[in-house]
Amino acid sequence: MNGQNLHQEIKASPAQIHYANTLFYGALIGFVLLLVTYSLYVFGILMPLIPLEELPKLWVQSAQSYREAGGIPQGWGWLALVSKGDMSNFLGIAFLASLTIICFLQLAWNLAKTRQWIMMTIALLEVLVLCLAASGILVSGGH
Repeated sequence: MNGQNLHQEIKASPAQIHYANTLFYGALIGFVLLLVTYSLYVFGILMPLIPLEELPKLWVQSAQSYREAGGIPQGWGWLALVSKGDMSNFLGIAFLASLTIICFLQLAWNLAKTRQWIMMTIALLEVLVLCLAASGILVSGGH
């Protein structure tokens, strides 16, 4: 079997194609969301939580100092502050970070439709692990 024949025999499964499409369009949506929220912040449509004049002083401080200066809660508490320009930027970041979970859920659905139960179970376990990690339940006092 030469290399050309091997190349012709390799084909992505429908589940792989759906995963790739979900990832592509999800990344595109996330990028547009980042552009929109950043524009709302930069053009002053949404007022920032921390005034721009204070930022240079806080850049040399720790993340803890930044959070304290803005009254930003730890974990998912930033969602309550999403109406502020500098906090709205996190929407796109959070969406992009959760895109893998979305892709795995879609993959599990496609695997269930083709009755690939073991692979579906693995995909759902992956979703469980990612959700547990994102929840903050397993905080260990690191960064």
